[in-house]
Amino acid sequence: MTLIDYLTRTHFAEAAIEDALPEEVGSLARALVLVDNEPGSAAVCSRVQESLDQTSISLARTDRAGPHEEATLRILRAMRDIRTDTLIAVGGSAAVGQARLVAEHALRRGEHLTLIAVPAGLCDFGLARRVRLGQGQPVACPRPDRVIADPTVLEGASSRRLAAAAMEVLVHAIEAYASPVYHPPADALALEATKRLTRWLPVALASPGHREAQRELMAAALTAGLALEKAVGGVDALAHPIKAELGPGVLHGDLHVPLMAAMADFNTEAVGERYATMAETFARTTREPHFSTAIGAFARAIGLPTSLREMGINPARFDRFAEMAANDPGALANPRRLTPGDCRRILEAAW
Repeated sequence: MTLIDYLTRTHFAEAAIEDALPEEVGSLARALVLVDNEPGSAAVCSRVQESLDQTSISLARTDRAGPHEEATLRILRAMRDIRTDTLIAVGGSAAVGQARLVAEHALRRGEHLTLIAVPAGLCDFGLARRVRLGQGQPVACPRPDRVIADPTVLEGASSRRLAAAAMEVLVHAIEAYASPVYHPPADALALEATKRLTRWLPVALASPGHREAQRELMAAALTAGLALEKAVGGVDALAHPIKAELGPGVLHGDLHVPLMAAMADFNTEAVGERYATMAETFARTTREPHFSTAIGAFARAIGLPTSLREMGINPARFDRFAEMAANDPGALANPRRLTPGDCRRILEAAW
């Protein structure tokens, strides 16, 4: 069992759900488990319930679509009803993000709850400074008190969703690395996450039962999540309004590929050698010398779309998307200032 005490307390190991989670919960009488509808979340939730057979578990559900303030109050009422201050978030960014919003609301009322995150796939594990669900503005929230990172949750994940989730994590690491914020530890983490993802994602997709590849992908997601202490950037700003309008049928990772390639061309003059360093991490899968073409070649090799056109996105919506992106907080962390006109041109290049 690996215990990582950086930003929060993270248990990382196969079967960490069965081994570390009961240890963290201890003799707790009652807990509320918040689970989302991401693929794999239900199976992980069952494992959580089975591992905590000495604790009375109540279930609450959440998704990305509902009003998050209403969900926050509902979850707090459920915790009061069963007289617990422990919330266990099981799933992806919907469950972990909503649970962090609950923790933030409780903190504003002078209360503290214990938040344990059990990711059911690849995501930032709740380690980014801010939470954004749906079309709302990002909110600074407490991180989980504990993270249970168990690579075996990736078993049975579809190749399509695994590739898209890994690409979203990869782009977050790239944007953190390219950010002008001075943060050497986060830079090292972002670069390490990129190296692991580009090395092990093709292996995991070619051999779905490859345990080492699953472990390394999970480690890369954790490392990228820690790097988000630094920043995200313009790709996230552009992706959110598109995803919010097109709904759950579009995966964030699908959007990130064409947007990252176009954004890299826009940012190059401000980023300099950092993109060249990133391009080197793709060397084992592509010989493309430029970062923007290297990331596109990598995405094509793992079966992801490389243009917004392939995804059926209507360019008539670009003006609206560009205006929203330019006013998004993520745009402020971009290496170059983003105007609505810049965002429009990046969308056109990605199309």
